[in-house]
Amino acid sequence: MAAASDARSRPAYVASCVATIAFAAVFVLPMYRPQAVPWYYPLEWRWAWEVEPTGLAMDFFGRGVIALMVALPLAAIAYAIGRRIRAIPDRALDLLTAWAITATVFAMIHFGWHLYFRDPVPAPLPEWYVPR
Repeated sequence: MAAASDARSRPAYVASCVATIAFAAVFVLPMYRPQAVPWYYPLEWRWAWEVEPTGLAMDFFGRGVIALMVALPLAAIAYAIGRRIRAIPDRALDLLTAWAITATVFAMIHFGWHLYFRDPVPAPLPEWYVPR
């Protein structure tokens, strides 16, 4: 069963599947190969481009922006190529759908696993704090 039955919507469907696969792959890439990503420090209201955080920080938004910056041009390229192909086979659409679902589920599980075992760096106590 083909995911997109209308011939005009097939290039857009291919582009969305390619974008989904690329987004998921780029989102989890820094977990396998340490690289600098934008980290947001919510307590300090600042951003930093680092491999590892130096305080209480989150990298979800930075990873998302980087993944989006890679996925959108690839989607445009896939759309342009898909428009040139006269008949995209149903089998190719089914395989792209399966790859997109698999990549998304893998990225979600892997990111959750990574967060579960992450040791956040606590924020330092203020200088005025006096323990009782």
